[in-house]
Amino acid sequence: MTLRLSDTGEVVCSVTLDTFYPGYLHIEWKCGGEKSTEVLSSQELYEESPDQTSFSVCSQVRISEDSLRCPESAVHISWEHEYTNTRGQQTRSIRDQDFPWRPVVDDLQAPPCMYHAVPAILQCHISGYYPDAVTLKWFRKNKRTLELCEETDDASIPKIKSTKNADNTFSCTAQLMITPAVKSHQGAEYICQVEHPSLEKAVKKSAGGIKMLAKPQLEPIGKTLLDGMLVQFSLHLHSFYPKDMKVKWHRGEQEHRKGVKQGTKHTETFTEQEDSLFYMISECCILGYGFTDPEYKLYVTWEHEAMEGPETRTLCVRDLPWSPCVDEIFVLRLEDQLRSCMMCCITGYFPDKLSVSWYKMENGVTSPVQDSEDIATKIEPHKRKNMTFGCTAVLHFTPDAKKDQGSEFICRVEHPSLEHPIERSSGPLCILRQGEEE
Repeated sequence: MTLRLSDTGEVVCSVTLDTFYPGYLHIEWKCGGEKSTEVLSSQELYEESPDQTSFSVCSQVRISEDSLRCPESAVHISWEHEYTNTRGQQTRSIRDQDFPWRPVVDDLQAPPCMYHAVPAILQCHISGYYPDAVTLKWFRKNKRTLELCEETDDASIPKIKSTKNADNTFSCTAQLMITPAVKSHQGAEYICQVEHPSLEKAVKKSAGGIKMLAKPQLEPIGKTLLDGMLVQFSLHLHSFYPKDMKVKWHRGEQEHRKGVKQGTKHTETFTEQEDSLFYMISECCILGYGFTDPEYKLYVTWEHEAMEGPETRTLCVRDLPWSPCVDEIFVLRLEDQLRSCMMCCITGYFPDKLSVSWYKMENGVTSPVQDSEDIATKIEPHKRKNMTFGCTAVLHFTPDAKKDQGSEFICRVEHPSLEHPIERSSGPLCILRQGEEE
């Protein structure tokens, strides 16, 4: 019995019988289970041999696709030659090993590794099958359990749609869309199971255990002042997997060994989170005096399997949170020819490298203040508070009502942490003549 697919989607079954005489056979075709009694309509073409001593016949029947959708489906032909009392039969079952349209199941395609909370797609291509009656199931196998995959918040199974091929067989691609998590998916194995009426046993394909990765997330780098003029830097990385992490701290010198990077000691602390991801703190302590140089830099580099490559952050004095806080200028009572002063309080800075300049603006012209008999400037340091530095910039002078009235004094503060100087103005001076009340 030969089988072929027609363009109309039917199976054409043919049997050729020969060498019988006289030229008639009683032929019956049936399709279905063993107990099927329905006789199918068939076509027979008889031919007589050239020597007119025997006949042959080709019998053909068309079987609908729906008739082959169950595993018990079979096509049965029987024949009888009444003149010689000869009988015969033949059966082809959809479960026969040589059934020509059993599904071909490709290897399961999956990413070599999956990332925590990042959607991923697993897919399996199935081709060359007939009838269009494949059933697909997805399973997830953990260490001890095998569970059927269903639609959930982190898994989606698109509906399968078969496409017809040029040879009238069918193809489809099974997909499973998941959003994996390290805790539940590390090492898990997904299995695509393909069932078809022509298969005695389902075909199963697996990509092996899943390798999970989670890219480290960076928090703002912490900076803390410690005793002994030390600055502690803390690199916080969270939500990464696996645990292995490479961190390097190094500082760059800018003087006689320009460009040299010196490794710096540091410590790491790892914590495993409830979701099986890891949290790490890397701490490095260095002497703060290096930051008196605006070009001085500290580098931290970290590298992890889930990253495309190492990442580096560069830290300089302008990344420190201890820029000077400059108050408004406080001006004492000013009387003509009587010694007075004004002061500007500056706090909260580190390192201790502060520059204060005074300027005088009169008639729209600004000029630096020079110490003289009438003017004297000084810096009065504060006691350290919260590990930072502070001072008060003081300007002593003897006001002259004739030339100083309406002029302004400006206090300019510079520090390595500042991109631009901070300026505070006294505002126009109001100088009282002796005996004059405000």
